[in-house]
Amino acid sequence: MGTAERRGRVILFVLDAGGGHRAAANALTAAAGETGSPLDLQVVSLQDVLASADFLRRISGHSMEDTYNALVRRRFTLFLVPLLRVLQWGIRRLHRRLVRQVAGFLAGRSPSLVVSVIPNFNAVLRDAVRAGCPGTPFVVLLTDLADFPPHFWLEQGLDRVIAGSGRAWEQALAAGLPEDRISRTSGMLLHPHFYAAPRAEARAAVRGELQVDEAALVILLLFGGKGSPEIRPLAEALLREGPEWHVVAICGDNPDLYAAVRGLEQRFGLRLHALGFTTRVADYMAACDVLVTKPGPGSLSEAFHRRVPVVVACDRHTIPQERYNARFIEENGLGVVVKSWRRMPGAVRRLADDPGLRERTRGGLAALPENRAVYEALDILAREAGVAEPGGRAGHGQEGPGVTMSGARK
Repeated sequence: MGTAERRGRVILFVLDAGGGHRAAANALTAAAGETGSPLDLQVVSLQDVLASADFLRRISGHSMEDTYNALVRRRFTLFLVPLLRVLQWGIRRLHRRLVRQVAGFLAGRSPSLVVSVIPNFNAVLRDAVRAGCPGTPFVVLLTDLADFPPHFWLEQGLDRVIAGSGRAWEQALAAGLPEDRISRTSGMLLHPHFYAAPRAEARAAVRGELQVDEAALVILLLFGGKGSPEIRPLAEALLREGPEWHVVAICGDNPDLYAAVRGLEQRFGLRLHALGFTTRVADYMAACDVLVTKPGPGSLSEAFHRRVPVVVACDRHTIPQERYNARFIEENGLGVVVKSWRRMPGAVRRLADDPGLRERTRGGLAALPENRAVYEALDILAREAGVAEPGGRAGHGQEGPGVTMSGARK
């Protein structure tokens, strides 16, 4: 058993720029604990490892993570593409120094596998693994539906890429990665919470808790772990658009936003359900009839798994790596995409009143494959670490494109 533990030690690099990377790591660790996986997953913040080389902190006094999160929270996102290229230029300029720091961190830990669930730094991590622990596989697990090249997720020389969509698989192949090094899962990683109870059971329980009639239309507002300023005016607009509608507004880790949304309760009473940070997103997702959100891969994948239609806005403020997601929704008939959050209440009204649109959306959601990605990813990682158990819980993932974006088999 000692050998298996040593060989199963996995270092999993994350950043807290946005919530998706940490959420993916949490999903993997929770699933590993649930299934008795032979992998010992050690989650490591790359920000902490590279703190002394954070050039943004030296210039502005704020870390890379804090700077990114502040830009997104305040919707100062118009210049994210040029800022992204500046960040990537800085990473290239500091490449050797960053590699030395990460290699030094890895050298004394003897991992059997190193995994990245973050973009931008994968060339650094690839070279650091080769320098600090030669022979150890390095795997990149995309937490976006698609790459935003160049040098975002995909780099040459990766030992394995785990892609959660047909588009990402095709991009990895186009980037020159050998087909036998690209694994395709059935979607984005979901926390095991999403498999805990059938939707009908969770729906009834949460609606009872919220004192909402089964026939009422319930809209879930969710704009990431830090919330977003438009949640308050959007909640108000939705409640005015549908006098019979209920809105569950998850404000995330944003006390000011939560207080602002709570201020609407005097006018709308029990039709507004304001929440701060919560670990019960799976429950609220089950209870709702439509998700109104930004086109982030995490929230969208949770809705797709629960077969909940979505309304998203894709405009000049949409962060670059999420723009493809809006196209994915339109191409697969999974909801409605509008050009401004101000048009979202009208889009919800269309879903509520147009039987043809509801039927197309229901069909699009039904055509999606069952998402077992977190268990598939664990099996893939166990194989790479050399500790795979025969007949894993979810099989071994798929080598190749597997399921297309429309849900049909290739």
